[in-house]
Amino acid sequence: MLKFIGMIVIISAATFTGCYFSAALKKRLITLKKLNYMLEEILILLRYKSATVYEIAETLAGDERFSEFDFLENIKPDVDIPFQQSWCKAVYGSSLCGMKKSDMELIADIGKKLGTSDLDGQISTVMLQRSELESAIASAEEEYSKKAKLYRSLGALTGAFVAIMLV
Repeated sequence: MLKFIGMIVIISAATFTGCYFSAALKKRLITLKKLNYMLEEILILLRYKSATVYEIAETLAGDERFSEFDFLENIKPDVDIPFQQSWCKAVYGSSLCGMKKSDMELIADIGKKLGTSDLDGQISTVMLQRSELESAIASAEEEYSKKAKLYRSLGALTGAFVAIMLV
């Protein structure tokens, strides 16, 4: 009876681990898509309101669609620290789960380029960032479709294998 309970625990733990890694891939994909919406919102703020970088950060931080981007709340106007540096510091200090280093660099790069040129230059830069982000989204979708089911299956099979080997 004790062996049977142990096998169930091992299989469950391994299956849960596989599901966790699968969910991390899904979370990354969803976060990248929300980031794309955020870039669209930045474009709207630049085109139609000619918003400053701090107004953009404040507007995005107040929008509940972007509530998981906790770094937006950490960007405050400061005379000693330029906006670009404040954005990067906030991004690298944030808790965006499941994001790769390249994703974090892409997010940091958005803030590095905001406010560094005239309005048309900023709009062009954000459009370029969107195209880079869209390729990252396509890559994340491909990775999710290839690996998510594998992780779940591999977790369950590994748990079953270990349980059988212990019997």
